Amino acid sequence: GGVRGGGRGRVEVTESLRQRIDALRRSLYDEAQAAPDQAETDFEDMLVKVRRGAQIVDDTLEVMFEWTEARWRQGVVVHFEGEMGIDCGALTREWAKLLCQQLLRPGRGLFRRTGRGNRVVMLADEESELAHGGRTEEIYSFVGRFIAFSLWRGIRIDAVFTHFMFRLMMDPKARATHEDLREVDPKLHANLQMMLQAEPAEIEDTFCQTFCLDTEFLGVRSTFELCENGSEIPVTGDNVQEFVDHYVQHVLYILSLRAIRAFLSGFHSLIPPEKLPRFAPAELEAVICGQPSVSDADVEELRLASHCSLDDNGRPHTQVLLALLSA
Repeated sequence: GGVRGGGRGRVEVTESLRQRIDALRRSLYDEAQAAPDQAETDFEDMLVKVRRGAQIVDDTLEVMFEWTEARWRQGVVVHFEGEMGIDCGALTREWAKLLCQQLLRPGRGLFRRTGRGNRVVMLADEESELAHGGRTEEIYSFVGRFIAFSLWRGIRIDAVFTHFMFRLMMDPKARATHEDLREVDPKLHANLQMMLQAEPAEIEDTFCQTFCLDTEFLGVRSTFELCENGSEIPVTGDNVQEFVDHYVQHVLYILSLRAIRAFLSGFHSLIPPEKLPRFAPAELEAVICGQPSVSDADVEELRLASHCSLDDNGRPHTQVLLALLSA
């Protein structure tokens, strides 16, 4: 059966992909058990007490901010203040979902929405550091560990990063491309495309551009040279592709360099990049975020795993749900 509903174009989670991710998790688990710094952790050490809403970030950071890799590997036991319930996994999943929503929320001072609004990118370093001061890189590192922890534990979260960020998780040396810019800033992508398609002999006089990037933050304009002596190098038909490559790399990577490096450091502390070569970036997103819609295979898997009582008419309660999902 096909995949129902709309979405962001994620790939289908096939049986082959499930097998590969299961193999990854077994490998991580086995290595964690053999790690010299791994030790038994008391229940109280794993307990994370949080409040719902925006406070969930501060409550989580208060407990987990200085956790080592070994502590993260042990897992968490979540308790929502003022609520009854024993965490057998469901509360951890709910905590992860809510925490991810708050961490990626634009008002948190870490990420912003892309031009189309369906993904997030890290703020420029000067913006995030204004919001979080000296803790900025440590917070991004925490976010990276949290994303890796969720992937390892099989917890689906809506970590709607750009395709470029998923590539960086797999290969820290990956470079941003002009196509990556399309989903972040469609207007800027179109403007650069116009330069690439212009008549080579007319580019210098038409655009009057040098190898520089102008930004503005809190009313202060700044100019970054894209290469050595960039302000003295005009963009011409001979070097326009080089200019676009440098420009895109600065917009998507260099301006947020400290944040991106901190995030990747946290992510790779739990899942090293050499563990991910068998995955495509879109597959990694599908595993972390789940499917944007329900497939026939999902319905069948739910049907086989469902056991419940009968309703007043003697029919299983699950039949109503399964009928709706299959519609």
